[in-house]
Amino acid sequence: MRVTILIVVLIAAHTSAVPPCELKEVKDENPIKVTPSWVSQGCWSADTSEGREIHLINLNLDMISWFTMDLKNTVPASIILNSNKNVSLTLFNENIYAKVYLIRSDSWITVTGPDNTVDLDLSAVIQSDSNSLLGWAKSKFGAVTSFTELIDPQSITFNAGRGHSQDCELQTNFTQGKYLDYLPVNTSVEVKFCRIPMPLKAKEEVHIIRHLPVDTMTPRLIEVNFTHHNPSTLILQGPNTTTWKIICRIDCKFKSNNPFIIMGYQLLPNSPNLPASYEGLLKFAEADSNTAPASYTEISTDSKRLKVYMKSMTNTAPQLPSTSLQTTTSPNKPKTTMHLYLSPDYRSPSEGIVEVLSNKTIYAEVSTSLSMEGAKLDIENCSLHARALGMEVKSLDIKKETCNPKTCSSRRFSFTLKPVQEHHSQRWDLQCFTAVTFVPHLILREGVERGLKVIKAISTLPTREFHGLELGAVLGIAFASFLIGACLTGALWFIHTHTGSTVKRQPVPAIPPVSENSSANHSIGSTQSTPCSSSSMA
Repeated sequence: MRVTILIVVLIAAHTSAVPPCELKEVKDENPIKVTPSWVSQGCWSADTSEGREIHLINLNLDMISWFTMDLKNTVPASIILNSNKNVSLTLFNENIYAKVYLIRSDSWITVTGPDNTVDLDLSAVIQSDSNSLLGWAKSKFGAVTSFTELIDPQSITFNAGRGHSQDCELQTNFTQGKYLDYLPVNTSVEVKFCRIPMPLKAKEEVHIIRHLPVDTMTPRLIEVNFTHHNPSTLILQGPNTTTWKIICRIDCKFKSNNPFIIMGYQLLPNSPNLPASYEGLLKFAEADSNTAPASYTEISTDSKRLKVYMKSMTNTAPQLPSTSLQTTTSPNKPKTTMHLYLSPDYRSPSEGIVEVLSNKTIYAEVSTSLSMEGAKLDIENCSLHARALGMEVKSLDIKKETCNPKTCSSRRFSFTLKPVQEHHSQRWDLQCFTAVTFVPHLILREGVERGLKVIKAISTLPTREFHGLELGAVLGIAFASFLIGACLTGALWFIHTHTGSTVKRQPVPAIPPVSENSSANHSIGSTQSTPCSSSSMA
């Protein structure tokens, strides 16, 4: 009997590698926090139109049909109101500094209270799109001081006020400033969480967040702000009407059966067949021998938008390679860098302006801080830009190296400086354009640049191998040598025949003794000094 019980226990332990956890209500000490979000996007700037502030409030309504608004501004301001559905508005007071504009299209706002409103007719296409609405307001009013997209407010208090940025550009991770206060509608959010012990052999944490189906007909956006230190993966599962917005500052891996938004781009599900149960998700998380589930969270809400803040399970400091560039100052703007190397081992990057010989190969590595499974970094093109001479541009033919097919966050390539080898300009800027794609969508395009000083290499003539002369060349040389020899012989013969001597030399008489007459001696000396004269006399 004891043996039988022991066998049953061993089988149960083997088939259930992940110990079950007890789901409990989230408390302050838990590493997860979930809150409703009522401002989906917006912007706040210092821009005005002829000294008048322009504030646009875009209402995204689902649970209310009536709201109030209190105008407390003490500076001239125009308030533009737009709504996605018909709604009633009650203005509490008449403000001489405020002017309210109501956009009418497929939906409109009915006002009770002080009569200081103006109706504006607008097409439904512009009314339903936030970017188009913002562009229209800038064109219509000359400026936009703030744009606020509110979800189901019960009441709004408008105070006015300017921001600090020069222009109002929509931001998805936006919190309104002091210019506006609001009271949201009452909603319910229930969150349960449990922590799962990690086995020692596991190298990567898996955190599961499941959105339970409450009302499957209402679209919901859940923003997940994930801060972690160790390698981690998010599993996000929910009904078909769920969309996840992912914000993470370090190497971001995730799997979801729902559409998700990252870097402002909405992409299709990358794991459409995720199981929709606690047991199934745990089994899916431990399918990889290097990973293990570390936490499980269930969220139930009737709110259209939630914000989830999640931090790492452990206090271990991040262990990132020294060459990794994975942290950014803003989670919405990844950083792209480029390093240059003078050898193919990519060990010692060159700093500052790199001096290179014009006949040498240069090696480069481009990296992006956006690192997630399924994302791919590619180099679209590279060119050299002269710093003088009207910024002349020379395109480069680059040779790319292969990349990790799962997480391609860096690309290596090489090139030569043949296009500028004969150019007299030394200072060039290397510029490359990169693209990050998450199949099949482009989610980021960015340019990187590095300075180069090109030193012209001294070319040496290669030694030529002598292969001998052909028969025609040999005969030509022999014939030319014969002609030259014959000409020289004829010239010598001509000189000899025309310059030969015909004068026969006469014997020279003996010199008489010194005692003879001096005059005679002089005559004889004269005669001896001119042999031609002696011949004549004879």
